[in-house]
Amino acid sequence: MEIMTIHKAKGLEWDNVIVPGLDRAPRSGERQLFAWKQSTVSSPPSSSSSPRTRGSSLFLAPINETGTDKEPLYEYVRSLDKEAEDIEAGRLLYVAATRARHRLHLLACARANDDGELKSPHKRSLLAKAWFEAGKCFPSFFRNIQREALDAAPSATPPALLRRLPAAYSLPPPPAAVAWDAPPEGRDEEAQIPFDWAQEPARLAGVVVHGWFQRIAGDGLRGWDAARVDGLKPRFVRELERLGVPPAGMDRAAGIVAAALKNALADERGRWILGPHPHAESEHRITTPSRRRMRIDRYIEDAQGRRWVIDFKTGEHRGADQNAYLDEQVRRYAAQLDAYAKAKDGARRALYFPLLKGWRDW
Repeated sequence: MEIMTIHKAKGLEWDNVIVPGLDRAPRSGERQLFAWKQSTVSSPPSSSSSPRTRGSSLFLAPINETGTDKEPLYEYVRSLDKEAEDIEAGRLLYVAATRARHRLHLLACARANDDGELKSPHKRSLLAKAWFEAGKCFPSFFRNIQREALDAAPSATPPALLRRLPAAYSLPPPPAAVAWDAPPEGRDEEAQIPFDWAQEPARLAGVVVHGWFQRIAGDGLRGWDAARVDGLKPRFVRELERLGVPPAGMDRAAGIVAAALKNALADERGRWILGPHPHAESEHRITTPSRRRMRIDRYIEDAQGRRWVIDFKTGEHRGADQNAYLDEQVRRYAAQLDAYAKAKDGARRALYFPLLKGWRDW
């Protein structure tokens, strides 16, 4: 779950979006000492051959003195500002409503008078921008509330508060025992391979990388490039903080996340992995007939009908022989990938190393 303002949500998308408080009106700003508005004006040409000249005009008005009538020019400039804010509010509602890929939930509280009749929302609220359509929904809600209130009203004859069992009552026999076999040890999740070689900040950076790979794949690569990744570095830092990365390791961990994402987006193999396919799943969870639970980083059924189980590895290698390192990782994770492949009817296995732009498949 991500919580942010509508302004910060620009350019982003989610499967489900909830926008609360549409009925709330913006806070009115304090009356400033001066109100002004600058506009561009065009002057008519002095002759048929001379061009029109452009300049600017400035409306400037002081606030009225306490106890005196309102200054007309001051109020006019403030009305222009409010009109601009109302236009911006409509644009913000559009931004909020177009962030959802699948479901959009708009939440608001409608007002009613003493007779229970629906009242229009505050004219400067976001709900007012959508009232031409949203107003059709609330009357039925009010009718349902009134009906529920009537149903909940106490009846003339209160129901009995006690239900007594007969004196000869005895407990029924318990149901027959259910046969159950405890699963063997170690099946509550896929076998964990020890990560003694990985420092904690680097391991947690890998967790964040996996989450963003899932999001990039969900977007089908649309709108993703190195510049966008650079702009998300504050988000990476916040996620790493939530996972417990200490300040001393934060720069390195955030750098790992950014480098892994940018390498995958620049690498042809990485773009193929995260791009669209006839069928693909990220963080794909399955349970085998033997009740073994697995989570596959990326499962793909490509255009040729081949199935792939791909595991992402965000380890770094600073030595000279990178190929030997990749081959060693294949031996290290072969059993895990073999189990994935068996669960997916003999899918092809692969390891992808975004920090190294490395790839091994078998």
